[in-house]
Parts: sequence; structure tokens; C-alpha cells
Amino acid sequence: MRDYYEVLGVDRRATPEEIKKAYRKLAVQYHPDKNPGDKGAEERFKEASNAYSVLSDPEKRRVYDTRGHAGVNNMGFEGYTTMDDIFANLNLDDIFGRGGFGGFGGFGDAFGDAFGQRRTTAPTRGRDIRMNISIPFGDAVLGNKKEVTVRGKRITLTIPPGIENGKTLRIRGQGEPLGIGMSGDLLVTVSVQPHPTLTREGLDLLTDAKISMTTAALGGSVRVKTLTDDVDLKIPPGAQPGQQLRLRGRGGTDTSGRKGDLRVRLVVEIPKSLSRKQRNLLKELEKTL
Repeated sequence: MRDYYEVLGVDRRATPEEIKKAYRKLAVQYHPDKNPGDKGAEERFKEASNAYSVLSDPEKRRVYDTRGHAGVNNMGFEGYTTMDDIFANLNLDDIFGRGGFGGFGGFGDAFGDAFGQRRTTAPTRGRDIRMNISIPFGDAVLGNKKEVTVRGKRITLTIPPGIENGKTLRIRGQGEPLGIGMSGDLLVTVSVQPHPTLTREGLDLLTDAKISMTTAALGGSVRVKTLTDDVDLKIPPGAQPGQQLRLRGRGGTDTSGRKGDLRVRLVVEIPKSLSRKQRNLLKELEKTL
């Protein structure tokens, strides 16, 4: 897989506007409406769209710059495989402007008019249906099944592990029917519910654990809530506030089965009030440190 900066022909320090401009140029050059039947042009269009989707997103770009393709794969973005995926997930009117290409209107219309290929034939597939669903945090991290009702029909969705908030799933052939033609698709946009104690960073999960100052100094253990159960985490002597400890393999997963860790940030609780005896003991301890 080629480097995304190389695909768009931009420097690694390119600004967002330079990235958008480079993608716009390639999209015009390789769009399927301008290159009917040219599979090579279609693949270049997909490649450029994948590159733009990553480099135009600040968080995806940061992960890509440090961890490459594997990093953004772990975030749940594995690239567009079809033209429909691109048109469903990239806001091309925002990229090209609704009056772009000499005032021909939106992106799809622009290619039809600008290149003399305006479509006049009847549609060959039904309309897509769009819907939104909300899923628990755990389902987004580990994956699951979810049933939805579309036009009175029950459909079972497969929620892939590691799906991101706002991601759109495409279920082929479950949209509006069209006589003897192909049915449209069902496009499901996923909203991930927040977890009370856990957050995500790539494949890793993050949480806080409160410990006493004596546990921080002497070591011990603390009960930590993971995504599926509660475990005891060993605290080493001399633990520092804000220090992170890892529970290996207790994080998220991706479609290939790779697992992340649960990273636990230590929060050392300082007593707000002390008895005279406790204050004296701390003063004596201070003298020995």
C-alpha cells in the first residue's frame, strides 16, 4: 500500500487546504464518469479518496504519521472498497463546492455536465435508505449483532469490532426495491454511547484508578473495572500520581483479532483532613525522607 502523502503528491507538512486541493485535482482526473470502464482510473480514484479521508482528519492524520496504515486500521478505517462507499462517506459537495466546476452544481452533476456525460437513462437500482442507530460502548469496542426494522422487515446488522462513532455501515440490497432492477442499499450511521469509566484510544482503553497515598508509597493492589469484568491491579511501591499501568490484552480488538491494552492512570487521593496524631506521624516521616 502506497504512502498517502505520495498518493496525493503533497509534502508531509502540507496544510489542510493543500491536501484538499491535491485531492480535488486527482478526483477530477480519475473520476469514473470521466473514465468510463477504466478500472485503473477507478482504483486511482479510490486510492486518492482513502488518502484524503485519512489526511483530512486531524486525529487520523496524527495516528498515520506515527503508526502508518496499521494505526488507522486499528482506529476502524480500513479504506473504501467501492465507489458507493466513497460517495456515502465523503462529503464531496463540501470538497468541490455546490457551485463548483463552472456552476454546474454538486459534485455528481459537475461531472455529468462538465464532461458531456449527463445521465439520461433510467436508474438501474432503487434508492438507498439511511438510518441512525445508537450502540453501547462495549459493542463498539468488541463488536456484536443488532436487529433493526426497515420497511417492516427485521434485519440483523453485524457491528464490527473497533467501529468509530459516526461510521456508516452499508448493507447491500436492503434499500428501496426497483421493479426487476437491483434494490438500493441500507446505510446505517452508528452513534456510540459513552462509557461511565472507559474511553478509547486506538485499540487501547483508558481508565482511572484511585489509590491512597500509602498504597502509592508502599505498593498494593486496586480493583479495576474492565470492559467485561473486575480485576485486581498490582500497584508497585513508589507509584506516582498520573502514572499509567497496563493490563495486557484487556483493551479493544479489531477485525483481524488484534487486541489492545487497558491503560490505568493512577489518581493518588490526598486526605482533606487529618487528626493530630496523623499529622504528627507524617511530620516524623517527612524528617526521615
